[in-house]
Amino acid sequence: MPKGVKMEKYRPKIHFSAEDYIINDPNGLVYYKGEYHLFHQYNINEQIYWGHAVSKDLVHWKRLPKAIAPDKIGQIWSGSAVVDEENQRMVAFFTYSEHETKRQSQGVAFSYDKGRTWEKYSGNPILTDSREDFRDPKVFRYEEKWVMILSGGDCVLLYESKDLIHWNQISSFKGNQESHTGVWECPDLFPMIVETTEEKKWVLTVSINDGSPAGGTGMQYFVGEFDGQKFIADSNQEKGLWIDYGKDFYAGVTWNHVPKDRRLMIAWADNWQYRDYLPTSPFKGQMSCVRELKLVQKEKKYILKQLPVKEMECLRTNKHEMKNIKMGADEEWTLCDKKEVLELDISYPIEKIHAQTFGIKISTGKNRQFEIVFCKEKQCCVVDRTTTGVNPHDKFAGKYKAPVDFTQEFLTIKLLMDVSQSELFINNGEVVMSNLLFPEDFYKVKLFATGGDLVIEKSIIYEMDEIMKHSLDEA
Repeated sequence: MPKGVKMEKYRPKIHFSAEDYIINDPNGLVYYKGEYHLFHQYNINEQIYWGHAVSKDLVHWKRLPKAIAPDKIGQIWSGSAVVDEENQRMVAFFTYSEHETKRQSQGVAFSYDKGRTWEKYSGNPILTDSREDFRDPKVFRYEEKWVMILSGGDCVLLYESKDLIHWNQISSFKGNQESHTGVWECPDLFPMIVETTEEKKWVLTVSINDGSPAGGTGMQYFVGEFDGQKFIADSNQEKGLWIDYGKDFYAGVTWNHVPKDRRLMIAWADNWQYRDYLPTSPFKGQMSCVRELKLVQKEKKYILKQLPVKEMECLRTNKHEMKNIKMGADEEWTLCDKKEVLELDISYPIEKIHAQTFGIKISTGKNRQFEIVFCKEKQCCVVDRTTTGVNPHDKFAGKYKAPVDFTQEFLTIKLLMDVSQSELFINNGEVVMSNLLFPEDFYKVKLFATGGDLVIEKSIIYEMDEIMKHSLDEA
């Protein structure tokens, strides 16, 4: 092996990962002067920085030197960034984990060169509190002022400011009792226009450090109204809905100042239950794909839909398509073999699904398999990663279940597989399941049906250009 070459068996090829060390929460997501900025938590030998990368298209990322370093006050935890157009600068907000007091407080820093260098405010910290959990500030513009939402442990706290330095608390929000399965972290609050109705609603997202449907960390969202002072959830949505039913989607937040008012989210693809045990080297931690969010009304409720940004379509190569074909009972069809990165899109006419169970089987090595199973009768999907390959922790292997609506005309599936990461989008992103896996061999993909036949309206499989090997330091 040539000198300096690293063994990186499980590094994703179309998802962002740091070159080395440990990453987790995305931070400081902002669009400025033609660049999407992705900052992130960066643990370098137990010192917490903000790492930094930029992209012009949300697909090809350029790694930059670490951005904001710990100082005499404390370590640099999660936060956000905005564009202060009046002063022609970027402004970053972050949580200090203070060395001496062990408390959490908020700091601010300024950049006048597109985020390449940062000057911390001499009066830091700008916001303190006696709460044990007081962190993860997300700042955004609301009319003629700035608003900050941050975690208060069992709630989120909202503040307002005219100058980005002096902040006054204006309200709090904690949902109902059923919403609290663990500490709330990494909140976000943003407006969205409802598809078809064109009405404006506000969405509040929180990450919950324990108690997700798959176990461990997860994300919820609430839909309601924000008047510049208070967020009030709609009366029928006071209990948070889950953003992702998989095991590995956490601390997701959205970009500020995105053109055309697109709402784009990225998350840490991992789980605190086993972060430190993953069999990856020299890096630990990776991000989800960038997802575009849409808000739709369904059965008198509002739900978020998520799909990979359309920019990712530039990675597609070698398209293989089938149309209007019948799969017999207990049949299996092989779609591809020896792949590390792929996208699969399938559409089933629901009235022609007679199989008891059906779905996708992905061989990951000898006697190893990753399985996605749908059941029309039970209106659900189960993802099984109990035997996918390396199980690095006793809470890693498992079967994860999500509700699926079979009352529509078609059941649609989009699946991204990227070396050690899977992202499953059901019914145009109404339900999403994100899960890591550590295969022992390349992927072999099969479709199957048991206990009855079905019709596949369309099945398309793409190989994906492995952009990460040549773009992370050159974009």
